[in-house]
Amino acid sequence: MPEFSIIIPTYNRKKFVSKTIDSALNQSEASFEVIVIDDGSTDGTKDLIGSTYSDEVKYVFQNNKERGAARNRGGTIAKGDYIYFLDSDDLLYPNHLAAASDYLSSFVDKPEWFFQEYDIQDKDQKIAISYNRSNPLQTLIEEGNFMSCHGVFLRRDVFLANQFKEDRRLSGSEDYELWLRLAAQYELHINPIVTSSLVQHDDRSVFNFKSEPLIQRKKILLESLKSNKAFINKFGDRYRSIEENSYSYIALHLMMSGYKSRALDYLWKSLKMSPRRAFSKRTLATIKFLLK
Repeated sequence: MPEFSIIIPTYNRKKFVSKTIDSALNQSEASFEVIVIDDGSTDGTKDLIGSTYSDEVKYVFQNNKERGAARNRGGTIAKGDYIYFLDSDDLLYPNHLAAASDYLSSFVDKPEWFFQEYDIQDKDQKIAISYNRSNPLQTLIEEGNFMSCHGVFLRRDVFLANQFKEDRRLSGSEDYELWLRLAAQYELHINPIVTSSLVQHDDRSVFNFKSEPLIQRKKILLESLKSNKAFINKFGDRYRSIEENSYSYIALHLMMSGYKSRALDYLWKSLKMSPRRAFSKRTLATIKFLLK
């Protein structure tokens, strides 16, 4: 059995997915498999993968069910000890799995999950940001989903017991919801070495928002967490921080998308809950977009 399973969900990412698959295959660590879950692409992705990678990856096509369902499909057929989810427009460096394997060798009992740092590239492939966090759990709760769906390794048995919610309305926050559920149950381990890259581009779904779906998915996130006993037992006293962070997130992204009036409503909600956030980077960025 392989040590790692790399799961690549994709939907109409033909112009990006080849680089992503190549980066996954070009690993110095030999014990891994690559599984591509095509979530109903209509842009020729199937023909591209069939003609180029038929002997190197396991390809599964399904009718479009959104990314949470695609990741779950890949995770349930994976054979690796650890599962890694790689979006089809991001990249792994050649030492990505080798670094993870070395990190795992330092444990007597294999951790349920761990996070390995990544950098962020802009569309010209210039390194924009590189992270290294001293208190990742606090960051996850108070500042939001710094892990995105990038950099997280899940032990297979843990994933099978804790899968992504498949509610389409939650799409875009389904990874954050899962990370918070896991954080309530298991210690979050961090391997600080940067071995992968999140690639920013204009087509990235995180930049394309409509007002009501964004507000709705954040409300569903909050409702899901509030109804989760393990989460409330562990982080109930910090739920308010996640709620405030959700409102400030809505404010910024609605402002970026031109919904200024609604954005100001949510900015005010967040500041009423936490006045100290008035000079945070996110609040200042929201104001910057307002003044443009």
